[in-house]
Amino acid sequence: MKPETRIYLDAVLQNIKSVAFFTFLGVLIARLGASDFEIALSNSLPAFFCALTLAFFTRQLPVTRGVFLISGYVRQFAFICMALSILLPNPIPVLFTFWAINAVSVIVTAALQPAILRRVIEPNQFPTLFSRNKIIGITIMTAGGFLIGFGLDATDQWFPYNYVGSMLLGCLATFTGMALIASMAPRQSIKFRIQWVRPFQDCDRNVWWIGLNTTGVHMVAPLFTIYHVKTMHLSNTQIGYFVVVTGIVSALALPLIRMAMNRFGATPVYAASLLLMVLCVLPYGFVSLFPLLLVLQAVIGLGIAVAEVSTQTIMMRDADKHRREMAYFSDFQLVMHVGMAVDPLISGALLLFLPLWACFLAVATIRLAFFAAYRWLPDGKYERPVAVKQALGETGGLPQRG
Repeated sequence: MKPETRIYLDAVLQNIKSVAFFTFLGVLIARLGASDFEIALSNSLPAFFCALTLAFFTRQLPVTRGVFLISGYVRQFAFICMALSILLPNPIPVLFTFWAINAVSVIVTAALQPAILRRVIEPNQFPTLFSRNKIIGITIMTAGGFLIGFGLDATDQWFPYNYVGSMLLGCLATFTGMALIASMAPRQSIKFRIQWVRPFQDCDRNVWWIGLNTTGVHMVAPLFTIYHVKTMHLSNTQIGYFVVVTGIVSALALPLIRMAMNRFGATPVYAASLLLMVLCVLPYGFVSLFPLLLVLQAVIGLGIAVAEVSTQTIMMRDADKHRREMAYFSDFQLVMHVGMAVDPLISGALLLFLPLWACFLAVATIRLAFFAAYRWLPDGKYERPVAVKQALGETGGLPQRG
């Protein structure tokens, strides 16, 4: 099987996991009686454990099939325990515990996967690869979000067993996809020893800026959950419509976005997507008409899709500037996950002092400040490979030709 085929099949399976396991997990947690703080914590806790793992552990791992598989087995165990924990009398603490364990293992595979892909895919293929993967994901999230949302509503008399069945389907999909990627990893056995390391050594200005903007993007997620479930009392089917409409708009627009990235570059397209999302968040707390909520969610979803594709492209593009590949990938994702861990707590703090509509305005203002902060961010002092130095004219020699 060709590497591209394995990557696209993995995208299919991982998005089945996402829609079957995580799309309605926030709704489930709210229906299980979680407080507003616990809803915010459910967004923050996994990212916090991902950040700890990235800071001190993943950068020291070799890129091998064995390491990738072991992390996948731990991930699968945690997924199954998460699914079954909701049957307990007091499920929230147990669910969060196994969610944290899952976060540790999933971030290992997430940090290793870009390094594996760089060994089997040419750099100029990454924009097309990521764009197609996103279209695959959008298609599955669109169809699956509607079907699973409708199915959960139709089987609501069996709550919470209907959610267990959906989550177990996601478990099977993610394990199969993990096996496809693992087969492309190097099979050698490399001895390594975990030592104390300093994180953030391979961060440049782009990494810090994308991290800040990622913080702003995810800051609004718990506010959406609270607004949709507790204020608007939307059903699973209605929330599924958000996924459907977002998917249709994004699938139609992403081929044009890929052309724009090829013409103008990934960074300007990324910046435009950030500003588009801010414009939609500003009035959100004042909107009570469901059709208008559909429009806003579609535009926000398109912005998130564009931001993801452009961020991945920027990460792969800038990796050539860094000698320590796994350290760079770990630092890149570390900054993202620190932001994802902090942002729901900021939203939770805002909810303690402000009404929900004012929280949306505050988040939009913070996101604009993050967007404008680029010029004041530090540019890391990382060591470029010799070949890159020569290509940039930083040494006395000429670029080496292969």
